[in-house]
Order: sequence, then structure tokens, then C-alpha cells
Amino acid sequence: MQKIFSLGKKMILPLIFLTSMIVSPGFAQVGELILSAPWGDQEGELGLINAPEMERCGPIAFSVDGDSVLILDTIHKEVKAAGKDGNMKILAKDVAGWAICGDGNGGVYVQNNTRIDHLNTKTGTKAMYHAKNKSGKSPRLIEGYGNDLIVDEKGQVKIRSVSQDVYPIEGAMSKKQSAPSSLSYSIKRMLRNEVRIIGCDADAKDLVSVTVKIDGGTPGATLFKGTDAKGNLYVELENIKNGKAELEVHRYAPTGERLMVFPLSNNYFTTVYKKTEVAPDGSVYQMLTTKDGVQILRYRKEG
Repeated sequence: MQKIFSLGKKMILPLIFLTSMIVSPGFAQVGELILSAPWGDQEGELGLINAPEMERCGPIAFSVDGDSVLILDTIHKEVKAAGKDGNMKILAKDVAGWAICGDGNGGVYVQNNTRIDHLNTKTGTKAMYHAKNKSGKSPRLIEGYGNDLIVDEKGQVKIRSVSQDVYPIEGAMSKKQSAPSSLSYSIKRMLRNEVRIIGCDADAKDLVSVTVKIDGGTPGATLFKGTDAKGNLYVELENIKNGKAELEVHRYAPTGERLMVFPLSNNYFTTVYKKTEVAPDGSVYQMLTTKDGVQILRYRKEG
């Protein structure tokens, strides 16, 4: 555990918020290390369980809300936020859940099973919602992957499950909005080694079908991650080669052309349910856990 050092009355926390450069393997894309927080139980640290004969546990989900990075500290049961000033603060305590997203106003939504809590950090109040799809079914957790809390272009908060079903959360709204899109997208597996991005209109009519390219491997877990302001499509993919799962995020044009591949480290020290997020400007964020702590990386190469 790292110590907190005191310099006069000013506390210097063991939290780094910077833009040092890390080079990813394979396609040689460059990621910025924008946040590094160590394991521990002090201020500015994140909780870890690392005991013999137990699965290592740490933060399982994160989200980006404007200039803040939100992290679900599973062990401390807290939602923590880090801003550009390098300070990490606690947004909420006694929180349990699988997924989080910001509300664009300093608060946060947390999914815990079929319940979604909205924590208003300005007033200290909590609101509770339940998610169901058009058939009245609620999302279920797939261990190790969880779900994604997303916000559409109108500010409606939704859950996108690993099975790619979308569950609107009635009454849950956010000032944080996604890039506008006229279609709803999901991943569909066709054959053993064929995966497509399917875009449907409001009547569930397929209008777009984009093949996800698999470079020399077999597709494992494949998740649609959203669109950017230019209408480009993003997919998180486990590309399994020689028994090893390589983590990639692909950027596709709406016309189907693959524009970019971001190869990411898949060497996780603890299990993370949500590994990546795509911002409207096309930036790809990754939460990575290592033996030393938690890193947030950002990939922003234009394409």
C-alpha cells in the first residue's frame, strides 16, 4: 500500500492524472495514460481483494462523463470520480452494482440486478428505476461481462446487455447524450466465424449489415459499443488466436468500410465487466487493471 504524503496542509495523494504515452502492440496505435490509481484503502486508492484460493476482485466498471472518469469501486462499495485536476473524490457510498454511467450533471446511475439507482450528488437524494424491454423482460447478468448503461441521443438511459438486447429505463434521463443516430445497432452472429453489425429502424427493419473483420482468428465475445458524431460504428472484439484472446476495438464507416483497429491490452489483473467506452468524438477509453492498480487509457487517433 502506498502512503499519503503531507506537504504543509496540502495532501498529495498517490493518484496520477497525466498524458504519458503507452504504445499498444500489433497495430502500433498509441494510447494516453490519463489516470493511474494504486490499490489500497486510503484516499485516492481503489479496493482490491487478493487472497489465496480466491478470485482477485477490484473495480468492475467505469464510465466517462465529460472531463470526469467514474469508477465503480466494488470492494469499497463506492463510486469515485477523477477529474483533470488529478483529485479523486467519492460520489456515493454503500453502492453495489454491475454498471454505471454519469447523468451529465455530476450524478450517477448504477445498475444493480434489474434495479437502477440514480444518485443525485448535489441534493443527496436517490431515485430508483427498473429496466424492462418491450416484452416485459428484465436484463440478466452474464458473469464476467455484465451489461452496459448507455444514453441515447435524447438523453434516455438504457441498458445494453451482452446479448445485445436493449432495455429502456423509463423516467431515467441524462444531460450526457450519445452521438445522434437514426438507427439502433446490435451484434448478430451468423456462422461460427461470421459476425455482423445490424442497424435497424424504429420498425425493427434491418437497413444496415456490416461484416466485422476477424484478422486471423476466431471471434469470442463481440459487443457493439456505440457511434461517434460522424456516424462511425464501434465494436469491442475478442479475437482468439492460438488459444489466446486478443482485445480489439474496431471503427467502421456506416457504409461498412473498416477505418481503424485499436489493439488493447487484454492482460487483466482482476475481472472487469466493462472494459471500454466510446465517446462522441471517437475517443476509445479502456479501464485496465494491473498488479499495481487501475489505469484508464484513451485512444484518439483520427480515422
